Parts: sequence; C-alpha cells; structure tokens
Amino acid sequence: MRPLSAFLFAVTVAATLIGCDGLLGAKSDETTDEIFEAGRIPPSLVSEAEYVPLFPFLTLSGDGAPLDEPRDIYAGYDELIYVVDRRGLHILDRAGRPATMRPLDDATSVTQDRRFNVYVTARRDTLLNGRIWNLPVIYRFSGLTTNTPVLEHIIWHPFDDDSRTLNRPDPIATDEEVAFTGVAVLYNNTIYASRRGPVNDRTSVILPHNTVLEFTPEGINTQALVVLHPTSPSLRSALNPADVLTFVHPPQRASFPVSRDFIIAQSPSPDGEVPTNGEAPGGLRFSVLSIRAVETPDGIEYRPDSEKLQAASDPSRGGGFLYEEFKFLNPTDLAFAADGTNYIYVLDAGKDSLFVFTNNGIEGVAPPPGSRSALPVPVSFGGSGDGALQFNNPQGVAYFDRIVYVADTGNNRISRFRLNTDFE
Repeated sequence: MRPLSAFLFAVTVAATLIGCDGLLGAKSDETTDEIFEAGRIPPSLVSEAEYVPLFPFLTLSGDGAPLDEPRDIYAGYDELIYVVDRRGLHILDRAGRPATMRPLDDATSVTQDRRFNVYVTARRDTLLNGRIWNLPVIYRFSGLTTNTPVLEHIIWHPFDDDSRTLNRPDPIATDEEVAFTGVAVLYNNTIYASRRGPVNDRTSVILPHNTVLEFTPEGINTQALVVLHPTSPSLRSALNPADVLTFVHPPQRASFPVSRDFIIAQSPSPDGEVPTNGEAPGGLRFSVLSIRAVETPDGIEYRPDSEKLQAASDPSRGGGFLYEEFKFLNPTDLAFAADGTNYIYVLDAGKDSLFVFTNNGIEGVAPPPGSRSALPVPVSFGGSGDGALQFNNPQGVAYFDRIVYVADTGNNRISRFRLNTDFE
C-alpha cells in the first residue's frame, strides 16, 4: 500500500511539528477518524483495485453559484465538463472552474456527439390552439466549445415523432406527462433517445411512449424501436426507460467500431421514483438490458446480448454480473469507458451505488499485474450518505481520462473518482 503508507508517514512527520489537531482537526473529526481507521486495516484485506475519491468535489455551476440538484454530467471530447441541474446547462473546465451557463427548463440529461454538438433533454413551453403546452424536448447546441453557442435544433415530442405525423400531430393531454430521459450518440452522429410516458397500449393510434427513438444527425425521426416491449419486463423491453447508452468513441480516434448496439436502463415506476411505503421496494428482475443490433437480409434485428447472458450463467467467471437477477433497484444513468478498458458503469439511485462491469458484463475491472487471481476485481461502491464514497439519490455518471464523475443529486455535488491499482 505505497500511497496510503506514504500519506500516513507524512501525517506523522507533520503532526510531530504542529500537532495532529492543528493538521487534521480534533480527534473526533470524521475525516480524522477515516484516516486512522484506514491505518488499522490489515494489509491482507486491502483490495488490489478500488476507486478513490478525487478532492475537491465540484459544487459550483457555470455562473459560479452553487449547483442546484445536478441531474447529469458529461465529460466532453473537448475537455469541457457539461452539467445539467434545476437551473439549466452549466459548462466547467476540467478543473471544475465555472465557464458559462445557459438557463433551461427542467434539464435532465446531457451528452455530446462526435461533431462537438451538445444535446440536452429538457422541457419547453409552446402556444398551440389557444393554450400553453409544456412538452419534452431535446436541444442541440453547437459552438459551446468555442464559446459561440448556437441553438441549432429542437426535437419536440410529439411533433417530431414520425408515428404521430399522420394521425395525431397535435399534442394531447397525456403528452405533458411524457419525458425524454436520455440521449446517446452513434458512430455516425445518429442519436438514440429514451422516452417514457403513460400511453403504452400497442393497439393505440400512436406508438407507445416507453421506447427508444432514433433520429438522424439532422433531427429527423427514422424509427421507434417497437421490438422493445413497453409494459412487460423481458430481455427486450423498455419499461419506464431511464437512460440509453451507446458505445461511441472519441472523434479524435482514427478507427472505431461501427456498432448500433445499446444498453437501456429501466425504472420500476413510471415517474422514475422507487416507492418505499416503509418497506424495502423490489426492483425489476433485469433492470439493465444489453441489446445487440444484428444486420440480417431482412434488415436490423435487435436481440438480447447473448455474451453477457452467458457470462451470468457461469458463477465461476466472477463475483457479480450485469444480468444478475434483481441486481439493481432503480438504475438512473449509464456510462461507457471508450478508452480501451471498455468498462460499463451503472448508477443506481435506489441503492445509492455505482456498479462497474467489464465489457462482457462481469462485475469488476481487469486485475492488476501480479494479481492473485485472473478474475475481474470488484470495485463497485456506494451507500446512502454524504461521505466521500457515498451518494444521495445520484442521477448521472460520466467517464473521461480515467476519471469517473457522478452527479450526486441529493448532496448537490459532482463527485470524482479514479481507479487505484497501486496496492501491494
């Protein structure tokens, strides 16, 4: 444990000169307790790999005010950090210093495409037929990287849903209960958008609200993935979608996989909240689904990910799996490490925890050189609270340059973590 032992040695020397209370505070201080508790951990019990917090956590928004319930974060290819909270879209530099902000109504998720355009799911009012409708939208901004922001396009529900153009182009009462919950970018800048809402009868004149929609880079709706069942949990369902994840790689990369595969996170309740009723709530059997897009002579077929399912059927391959039954309670966001590690991150607000999986769906990360085992090393962490490794209703997760960012909504902060494998 070189980092920890070196740190404790420095603490000991400094304490000799100025006293422990002056350096770390009173001995009853929680931080002091954590440090000395770490020093009491037997070396044999220390994990070979684990995520460690990077301080300071980020608490300021794009205009310098405190964050107000941050809901999502995206670490951009342009090395800027994009955060959405109750007030709108905030732009920070990599150190977390405020750059600028843009007020938006009820922004909930943010991502960036390979052209450096930024997409934000939010809501917007529009006057139609003598009344104001508050409808879900997806904004596309350009120029944020160069501080010359332009609102290039708005995708509206229901106006930009191709299934509505002929039968019911105008909003109906239930449309104000619909929400876009996530946006993910494909290799060609096509986007998937997860959507949920109350109308999910497949015999209706409109397609189910619970689905994943596909849009061209120009914002034209090409299809809704109707293969995903909107109400019955299965290996191909879209029950109250909370987020959608693709496996896009940075635009700076010369070669990258051409894939339309995606992962979808599902919520056990229509509003995305887990009811407690004084009892421990139950989640879905499989809340997070990996879907393969397979080219066939008849077009693309969307199939369950057999590789990840097979991994879960063999307990000897690891200590946990993406397809472990009732693994998650209320997954709220997903992220992918497009740096060759290909780790998959699942943020669970129901368990206030962050789960980490290999690309084949085994919980953990690759064991460091010289490890005692060849199996993935579990590094998932969390728990309810405001400690350095705890969360309170986290809603967003992002990854860039070995750092994991978590929008810790209830604690009004962006937590940062780095994987540490420097243990002996």
